[in-house]
Amino acid sequence: MLIDEQETRFYVADSTVPDGGNGLFTKQAMRKGDRFEVIGVLVRRDSLSDKCTHFCDHHKFRVGEDLLLIPMGVGGMANHSLTPNLRKVFEGERVFLELTEDVPADTEVFFTYTEYAQEAFGLLDK
Repeated sequence: MLIDEQETRFYVADSTVPDGGNGLFTKQAMRKGDRFEVIGVLVRRDSLSDKCTHFCDHHKFRVGEDLLLIPMGVGGMANHSLTPNLRKVFEGERVFLELTEDVPADTEVFFTYTEYAQEAFGLLDK
């Protein structure tokens, strides 16, 4: 299987979040409702594939009750915020991140992590 990210409207750079590592930024002004697909590999929850990729558990997107998406493109680079400018949208087994507001070029984009991911990253007390 070849994973080949084709999204060109974003770039990865140092996050504006202290100790946030890399973050995802817009290359151009974008409008509320613009979205992009989170590409990656789907695995069944609690399967051998899920267990063998436990090192990235806190990055996985839950897709329905039985599937997890391991992100492998720019969608996996969006950081957490309690005041996000992205939201997750699910269409069947596909996951999208959609802007909730207009943003200018060079804006870092965020969504709100699940409670599990917030706990894994030590964000619940911040």
